[in-house]
Amino acid sequence: MSHLPTEVDPLLGRAQIATLAGVGRPTVTAWEKQAGFPSPRRSNGQDYFRHSEIMSWLDRRPVPSVRLLAGEPIGTTYGDRARRSEGGELPTRSAGAERRDAGSYRVPSGTVDEPRPESRRIVTELMGGLVDRVRGAAGVLDYLNLLLCLHYLRGADPGRFDALAARARTITGLDAAAQLLRDIGRSADDGLRARGVHSSMTEALRRLEPRTARDLRRVVDAMSGLDEDVFGLILDAYEQQAALGSGEFFTPRAVVRLMTRLACSEFGPGRPQSVYDPFARDGGFLIEAAAACSVDEEGRPLGKAVRIHGETRLVDTWRLATMNLLLHGVSPALALRRTEPWNDGRGGTPKASYDIVLTNPPFNMSDPGREQRLGGQWAYGAPPLDNDNFAYVQHCLAMLGDGGRAGIIMPNKAGNSGHPAERIIRRNLVEAGIVDCVIALPAHLFTGTAVPVSVWLLRHPADPCETTLFLDARHMGAKDGPRRVLGPQDAESLLDAYRAHREGEGAAPGSRTTAEERRVPGAVVSREGLRRSGYSLNPLDHVERRRNEGDGPASGRTSAWGRLSRAEERLAAAEEAAARLPFVGDRRPLPPEVGQAPEVLLDVLCEIQAGPSYSRLGRAQRSRDGSVPVVFPQHLRDRRISDEVNELVTEETARRLKNFELRDEDIVCVRSGAIVPPALVREREAGWLMSPNVIRLRVLEAQRGRVLPEYLFHYLCLDETVEWMRDRAAATAAPSLRSESLGALKIPLPDLAEQQQIARALSGVDELDRAHREVAASLRDTRIALAEGLLRPAGASASGLTAHRPSEKGARA
Repeated sequence: MSHLPTEVDPLLGRAQIATLAGVGRPTVTAWEKQAGFPSPRRSNGQDYFRHSEIMSWLDRRPVPSVRLLAGEPIGTTYGDRARRSEGGELPTRSAGAERRDAGSYRVPSGTVDEPRPESRRIVTELMGGLVDRVRGAAGVLDYLNLLLCLHYLRGADPGRFDALAARARTITGLDAAAQLLRDIGRSADDGLRARGVHSSMTEALRRLEPRTARDLRRVVDAMSGLDEDVFGLILDAYEQQAALGSGEFFTPRAVVRLMTRLACSEFGPGRPQSVYDPFARDGGFLIEAAAACSVDEEGRPLGKAVRIHGETRLVDTWRLATMNLLLHGVSPALALRRTEPWNDGRGGTPKASYDIVLTNPPFNMSDPGREQRLGGQWAYGAPPLDNDNFAYVQHCLAMLGDGGRAGIIMPNKAGNSGHPAERIIRRNLVEAGIVDCVIALPAHLFTGTAVPVSVWLLRHPADPCETTLFLDARHMGAKDGPRRVLGPQDAESLLDAYRAHREGEGAAPGSRTTAEERRVPGAVVSREGLRRSGYSLNPLDHVERRRNEGDGPASGRTSAWGRLSRAEERLAAAEEAAARLPFVGDRRPLPPEVGQAPEVLLDVLCEIQAGPSYSRLGRAQRSRDGSVPVVFPQHLRDRRISDEVNELVTEETARRLKNFELRDEDIVCVRSGAIVPPALVREREAGWLMSPNVIRLRVLEAQRGRVLPEYLFHYLCLDETVEWMRDRAAATAAPSLRSESLGALKIPLPDLAEQQQIARALSGVDELDRAHREVAASLRDTRIALAEGLLRPAGASASGLTAHRPSEKGARA
């Protein structure tokens, strides 16, 4: 069974076909018996026909002369009549859906970086005790379908959703609750069929058995409070509660966005124009790629559609992915197929190539058998018979067009497995210059599996690379229950490291010694180096051994001990200074009067200035030959402006934009993007420029005797203040913190002497924190250097022990 991709191609019932063609309902039944009439799709126990196929059939059938209507000449086809009667709107399409299509569906939009705390609370409530109270004997997936139907209707047809929500508030009995569930499913099915999707949500929701009408009312009321993109949040909560039992682990949004930006990073304006995912899961890669490819570098719509195609295996995930795509303005070009995507003999995969291929295929973690597959065309070697890891890699490469890029999530084990067939494939990929970059990701990123994985970024063989970049991001991300979550700053650090490699800036990541560079240990390995490693594509076989190769092991250990000694000296000085700090040195409880102060609005204390527009400071105005740095949100790290600002403009541009320059003691906040704690401008950054994505706070001269900039900065860094800003940013149509919203923040103002004490204490603790982290980072480097000196046998290679490395002859067998 294979369903071909769906564009905006509605599904029609027999009565709708009769109305369209101007015939009686029995005539359609008679037509079905004739050769060539389109085959139906089943939905909720009824048959539906694709609009394009019906129109093609009607175009081939002339209207008999005795049945011509007034004004129809001889030779008129039923297709001609249908086009005149359509009037631009099909019977199943609601007015609300039409209004929505006219707006947000025009330009695809990516997913929300971080849902509001209130949305997290609501989803937690929905996926708690209400699951069992509403589903009864039905499955958890049927309950999930209810949530996603409501979320879909709220976004795609708000008028119909509001009517259903109003009904929910009045139901009192189980019969009324059952009827409401059927109507919710029918409304979702009508909307999806109008978009060409043969959905069966009515059938799924009919199986639910709520204990009381009040339980269903609580669900609908809660969904009314979710006014943003929470599709992924609902799926994450579902996975934590039930998982899908089929390996359908959805890809974390941060990983999706990272891979999309990596794959798009080398394309020029107007490209890429096409995207493919052979295992689409919830459609996340297609959504992010379509959004990224639909706007220019300044965020302006390009006004042209991106060609996308995805494939998925299960009916349930196909429906969920389709709704997710529609809500983000992406035409749901998804194929539902039962066979492997490289099996062209059974249809389903388009005979086309794509600029970008992104996927998270199902992993095969068991050791493969020794057999190789006999069938199929494998450009880089036949993969093992019972393991599809490298089958997906080769299929993705086969679907790439010239100059294309592929991003694939692979288990770390695939990078250095000892299976002869997999080693041959890795060898051929390396020798063809296809492996651009491999990034080791943290463990526990996925809800349903702890399998350690890497991102493989591959190139089209017509555009080979001579070296491969390996990055180690295993230490990145923050704990969130049993999982780890990559943050926006983690993704920016990885993108910066990748760009530096591709643009040839400086040495390999990891070879410099700044704290920021050490966040992403890395190694650039030549083709010859990969040959010596037995063609290993596991970053762990390259990154840690790369650190001390430059001047020899002994020199590396000496350098590491020296950095550790200097870091320890700075820590001792910071600890001595901290002992003299107010509220810190004596470590006694705070006096009760601390924190009790009148509040003043922020816009009374500060000038609040948003950055320049994209037209005044966009990509065209920035230059690598410039000398004045421009501060973007990704440069706000650890409450400071990073030393690694690499966006520059000329002095002439800086003079023209003098109103947007930074001064000592200004405060820089994120305006659009992921909201992080602000940064205090230091003297060295005076004269730098704001980007369009940040906001500058500058204490008014008249308020200088009333508030200290450093005190104000520390208050803005409070977790609850940052959450306040995130909440205000998320409340806008496009997540952005407006100056007016920020100005409404209330700031407690103690007297100036107390502000000075507070600022001195917190700044001193910040210095102590940085000193501790520098010692910890230096100690890790020293431990690695010492372990390699003590444990690596003399004469061992930098990428593997000589005794275990396969010979060149064996590797090429």
